[in-house]
Amino acid sequence: MLALLKKKIADKYFWMEMLLLVSITYLIAILSDVEYSIYEEGSGWYFINSLEYRLSFGTFSFILFGTYYWGFVKRFVDGRKPLLLVISLLVFIPVMHYYNHYVALWSMSKLPLLSESLRKIAGRQYKAQEGFKLIYAYTLSYRCLPMIGFVYLIRALKQEAQLKTLKEQQLVSELNYLKAQVQPHFFFNTLNNIYALAIKQSKDTAPMVVQLSEMMRYILYQSAEQKVSLQQEVAFLHSYVEIERIRHHQHISISFDVQGITDTARIEPLLLLPFIENAFKHGTLEAVEKGNVSIVLCLVEKELSLQVANSKPERKKEYDPCGIGLQNVKKRLELLYHNRHQLQVSEDEQSYEVNLNLKLA
Repeated sequence: MLALLKKKIADKYFWMEMLLLVSITYLIAILSDVEYSIYEEGSGWYFINSLEYRLSFGTFSFILFGTYYWGFVKRFVDGRKPLLLVISLLVFIPVMHYYNHYVALWSMSKLPLLSESLRKIAGRQYKAQEGFKLIYAYTLSYRCLPMIGFVYLIRALKQEAQLKTLKEQQLVSELNYLKAQVQPHFFFNTLNNIYALAIKQSKDTAPMVVQLSEMMRYILYQSAEQKVSLQQEVAFLHSYVEIERIRHHQHISISFDVQGITDTARIEPLLLLPFIENAFKHGTLEAVEKGNVSIVLCLVEKELSLQVANSKPERKKEYDPCGIGLQNVKKRLELLYHNRHQLQVSEDEQSYEVNLNLKLA
């Protein structure tokens, strides 16, 4: 019971429902008295004299309408039982009239907590209403129909919130899946590079293993986070570029220019890597061929720009500009930066260039 109470208190929809019930049982009647006092009497005496009556009678009405709302209306609306809802309305209105007369007025005429004048007024109304007529139209339009419409509104809001939560969960799952694809793809390529150097018994094998260990530490401990510092991501990219620099030696010219990076900017981890990895994968060949890779990363306010350009080798090889890495990152960009990114890819016979603009949150 205590857990249920805590859950209700934490539920914003519960407080919206409470406000509705307070409005139709207390506030509307009180505001009506205020308007009557101002426009008809020109003073506030009527409102002051009737306030005790409104609060007392409103409390009994709140109990009745609260019982009907949570016991019947919500149950029938949430259960999609419109016929039972209509039947409950037809039954509720006579019940309300009898309740007001035989429970509310009678109780108010006997309660010692109320003033003597209020008890007398309630007693006179109780005796005077022995025969009364049921008024459906007023009660339906004033209280019941707004209450039912509000229940449908609450249900629609909850469904929308649940749908949003489900979409967010699906988004997180898809992003985690895409991020998980990046790691083995990256390690596969890097280990291939190390393997090639080891076959040649190159002295650069050990430095590449050290660089790779640093990158593995970042991937294992930082990339699991939703966002990381842009400076950390840039340091990771720098380590990758250094691995490629060791691998290619003088075969290609590599420039990596970083501007305006701050420690407050944050970005999703491993988001930029596929563009840089792609430049080295498809823009260079080993042996004696020359080539170049240029990387410029610039942050201005909250707009991040990445430009990656690479030459194409004269000796053609199988070229897939839409490999796993780029397909992956395009999906992640669409999910994470929908309508907040621009990606342009251009190429000719000699070069391939990628320009990416991101609006960081």
